[in-house]
Amino acid sequence: MVRNFLLIARLTTSFTHHRSNPIQLGSLLQHKHNASFFFFNSFTSGISSDAESDDENHHKGDTFTVSYLINSWGLSPKLASELSNRVNLKNPDGPNAVINLLNKYGFEKTHLAKLAEIKPSVIAANAENTLLPKLKFFRSIGISNADMPKILIASHHMLFRSLDKCLIPRYEILSSLLRDKGEVVRALKNAPFGFTYVDMMTHLVPNIRVLRESGVPQGSISYLLMHSGTLAYRDHSKFVEAVNTAKGFGFNPLKRTFVVGVEVLANKSKAVWESRFEVYERCGWNREIALGAVRKFPSIVKLSEEVFIKKMSFLVKDMGCSSEDIAEYPQVVTYNLEKRIIPRFSIIKMLKSKGLLKKNLHFSAIICITEANFLEKFVINFQKDLPFLPDYYNSLANQQNVL
Repeated sequence: MVRNFLLIARLTTSFTHHRSNPIQLGSLLQHKHNASFFFFNSFTSGISSDAESDDENHHKGDTFTVSYLINSWGLSPKLASELSNRVNLKNPDGPNAVINLLNKYGFEKTHLAKLAEIKPSVIAANAENTLLPKLKFFRSIGISNADMPKILIASHHMLFRSLDKCLIPRYEILSSLLRDKGEVVRALKNAPFGFTYVDMMTHLVPNIRVLRESGVPQGSISYLLMHSGTLAYRDHSKFVEAVNTAKGFGFNPLKRTFVVGVEVLANKSKAVWESRFEVYERCGWNREIALGAVRKFPSIVKLSEEVFIKKMSFLVKDMGCSSEDIAEYPQVVTYNLEKRIIPRFSIIKMLKSKGLLKKNLHFSAIICITEANFLEKFVINFQKDLPFLPDYYNSLANQQNVL
């Protein structure tokens, strides 16, 4: 009987996932072992029935999960179907608690969908024990409902990091480098990824120390952390290299342009810098003039060769500016050509053609002033003489290749 049972067990394993005719299976056994046969037939039928039931329940679970993710989390059918393989829900109670909690902290359906897409485990997270403590902490340090989704989507692992071992200690380090709570929140918003992952004591703290030792004032350090925070978390050796290069280029550590220059230098290789200087030279700037322009407005380096040449060509050939004069106001090259430079130049050109503007104006008085000032001085001020001027200016600013 034991030998027959072992045979039955082996056959059971072979046929667990195959629906077989009991007579076919019975023919494999000797007829004198009828008891064994009936036991085997009953056993395999039971397994087949259970498997069908499990498959049916799993399918129902998949269907529920997909429908729930679409309707409650705002996911697309395709994404919901993909995530259902990773997050199989039996009921909506837990995920609904997550939704309700996130709603209280500024998350709308589009935010929920994005968060679920990049961090599916949030759907099945424990709202009370895992998520709520972090959300309360972020609220306590001054993060508003408007900013909460942006920060947590940008660095979703914050919701799952330890509050006592990670988030609070990092917040305290960041607070020690800035002047007030508001600056800390802005710095966190600017670089949430660095705040969450980078070893602050190895990179951030030494980087700020280098700036202070170089004479950079706290205002510039705060500006860096609030506007170019990713640079502050950069590998320390590379950060030091960028600081030293900025000094070599003649950037003044006492001015805010120093930290902007460090950012630009850190993101460009020496080869890129040399190619930029070649372009500047072709446009009429020698190295000394180019360095002066870069020191005044480092962001010009971010312009591609094509864009820089296109803008310089228009300013020199069409507006009649000298390249040396442009180097004194290098920010003009960073303004939008089609939406700002050309429309404003076109208005000035029309006013002169109508005899309404007789004195020559420096290009900086046209291009570098605010939009409100330009409208007041050169559009509204001449509207009595040219009623169509506002509409004409708007049409220029909203079309491409106006000249």
